[in-house]
Amino acid sequence: MIPTMKAEFRKLLTVRSTYVISLVFLLLAGFLAFYVQGFKNSADLNLTNGTARFFVAGTITQIADTLAVAGALIALLLLAHEYRYNTIVYTLTTSNSRSKVMASKIVAILVYVFIFALAAAAIVLGLIWAGVAASGHSIPHQDISYLTYLAKTIFLCEADAMAGLLFISLIRNQVGAIAALFIIPNTVEGLLSLLLKHNSIYMPFTALQQVIQPPVVNGIAASHRTRDMTTGYLSAPRGALVFLAYLIVGWIITWYLFLRRDATT
Repeated sequence: MIPTMKAEFRKLLTVRSTYVISLVFLLLAGFLAFYVQGFKNSADLNLTNGTARFFVAGTITQIADTLAVAGALIALLLLAHEYRYNTIVYTLTTSNSRSKVMASKIVAILVYVFIFALAAAAIVLGLIWAGVAASGHSIPHQDISYLTYLAKTIFLCEADAMAGLLFISLIRNQVGAIAALFIIPNTVEGLLSLLLKHNSIYMPFTALQQVIQPPVVNGIAASHRTRDMTTGYLSAPRGALVFLAYLIVGWIITWYLFLRRDATT
């Protein structure tokens, strides 16, 4: 198991796309934090409806979503490169167990995404304060748990990473998996929400979004919500549990197919 795990970490850390994606989305999140949230939206600090003390907490949706895309793409490409260049055959033949290969990939992704999400979220939080300072404003006392902010961001990044790895494991085609990663959470679930109404909250990615919804003060959200409230509402822990239930079932099916199917077809 240890040699297989070392091999997966080596693949992850020697592929150019890992660093390009990490840097691009870190810069994008930094721009959103410094300019959009900190510099431009600092006018919200003058509001008298009580949301100013949740100004930083209200940035979690946009920041976490941006960083999560990086985690999902990195996870997807770890396996997609092997299918694309047909090196998956060598990966499977050098190990005495396909389960060890898949488990090693999961561990490698979880560790890398955890470190990336933690470091990126901490940097981005600092840039929010810097952006507000650059605008000439000052942030009042904030009602926020930074540990919760970081934990929710990391959870979303890890969840999207596992979803990305699941899609490529099932589809085994880079273009198809990337398309599924972006179409299913947004377009497909968006269309289904028109039919399911309040029950649409129990769809996997809609439930996952509840984990990072901004706080509500006096009936007013501290930031714009990603979905209209007609889709329903779940608390952050329940949203996480709903998504995890789908993820576990999906991985049971994916793992079985990974063990049974031919390496390349």
